[in-house]
Amino acid sequence: MHTTLYPPTVPYPTCYIIDPVAFFVALIGGPLIFTGMTLWAFFIPVAALLFGGPAYLIVGTPLLLWYLRHNYGVPNALAALAFKVMLFAFFVAMIIAAITGDEQLFGVGLWFTGFGMIFGPAWAYFFGILYQRMRRDFFAKPRYL
Repeated sequence: MHTTLYPPTVPYPTCYIIDPVAFFVALIGGPLIFTGMTLWAFFIPVAALLFGGPAYLIVGTPLLLWYLRHNYGVPNALAALAFKVMLFAFFVAMIIAAITGDEQLFGVGLWFTGFGMIFGPAWAYFFGILYQRMRRDFFAKPRYL
């Protein structure tokens, strides 16, 4: 019975506990597996790994931790998230280039985000595949705060 002294319980949002081993193996392994599979493409994936890898780790790690805390981690959804992040970075770089009038920033921003819109979602997709396959059952069930 609900009264003013005993109000109904508020449903808490579901949260997932992140499997740390699976997360870090997939974080490093996802881009490496994609690069190894597409190595035949004129070594462009290797250059993308060298240039985009640090940004992937700096931006992607906290973003993936936040996203996986609140979502199941389907590979397609992770790839869509990476594409949205790269699209946001593209617009930010273009706005800053337009405000400052720096044509070099425009070119560099277009170059990095253009390749990032291809490789970022691919790396996130392979991250999702590895993470789901390596994650133990305890971490795959939602918890309530």
